[in-house]
Amino acid sequence: MNRRKFIGSLGLVAAVGGIFGSKAPEAVAATAPRAKAPGSFALRVLPSGKDDTAALQAAINQCIRTKSRLELGPGVFHVSDTLKIDTCVDFKMRGMGPIDQGAKDGWALRGRATGTCLRWKGPAGGTMIQLKSAWRPTLSGLFLEAANSAGVCVQMTTVLGWPTSQTRLRDVTVSQATTAGIQFGVPDQPNMDNTDLSDFSTVRLNRCAIGIRVCNNQSVGHYWRRIWNSWCPVGIEFLQGGDAVLERGFQDGSGPANTTFWATHGGGENAAQIQITGVHIEYGRLFDSRKSFGVVVVGLRGIQDSRSDDHAPPLCEFGRLTTATILTSQLKGPVVAKPESSITVIGCTYVTNSVARPVGELVQGTKQVHVL
Repeated sequence: MNRRKFIGSLGLVAAVGGIFGSKAPEAVAATAPRAKAPGSFALRVLPSGKDDTAALQAAINQCIRTKSRLELGPGVFHVSDTLKIDTCVDFKMRGMGPIDQGAKDGWALRGRATGTCLRWKGPAGGTMIQLKSAWRPTLSGLFLEAANSAGVCVQMTTVLGWPTSQTRLRDVTVSQATTAGIQFGVPDQPNMDNTDLSDFSTVRLNRCAIGIRVCNNQSVGHYWRRIWNSWCPVGIEFLQGGDAVLERGFQDGSGPANTTFWATHGGGENAAQIQITGVHIEYGRLFDSRKSFGVVVVGLRGIQDSRSDDHAPPLCEFGRLTTATILTSQLKGPVVAKPESSITVIGCTYVTNSVARPVGELVQGTKQVHVL
């Protein structure tokens, strides 16, 4: 189904709800009369101290059916099976904020709640939350802990031509996922389209094998702000797709030496077309497209390179046929590019061993360098 037909069918989709599960007595604080506007009322769910999967799924199904907002109270919810958010429009699930990792079971020493955590208790390699054919879903104020067992914390999936599109994440931490904290599509179906148009703000990637992973060839239109990578060997990885904007990010001074904030391996019609602005790098490299076989257009602006002078790897390693522009940035590591790539440097400073070096030396491996 093409996008125009899909948008024309939104009224039908909005009327389709999940299965109406039974209410958990401690879970429901309010229900939404159908006469009210969507999202006017909320269901509130509190952790039970046991397996909360059934209560959470019942609440999700009811909120989809009644077009209500789902609010999760403070503490730790134990999840043993995938929470399915299927065939819905404008679904919203909101917690009390990401939990303090130093607190025990979600509670600070003073005994007060510090946030909302969903902790995986299911089989290894499982998926915690699946968004399937979900249009404009919003997840906010959550700490999703895979416990080094779940493969994926948030999975975007498209089935039968119905897209998962315009996913919104607000103030969310994904932690300890063995495959990816957040995944668009799956690697063995790279041409499945329309897990796209995401909008993230304040997303923390913590100790996942990969923080955010994009698998779909048609996955475009991503707009991400304030992305924090901590201890993920790869913060953001594009296997396919492209057309993404990142505004403000941070990669802290931890993790393995070859940590990469953003890696892309795609190419062809939807090769990554990426703009990155205002990222602070304390460790590893910013960008790596060495495995990309297509044209990658990259704009890097306002990068603050705070890595050690003696141990900084190349800031960026560009693959073949890359056209890149680097603007007004302070850089310590060089940029390495394939011979057929073209790099433009505007208003940058290049500092290594606390000594300013000619900006012309910043780019290595290609003679197609333009310094302005």
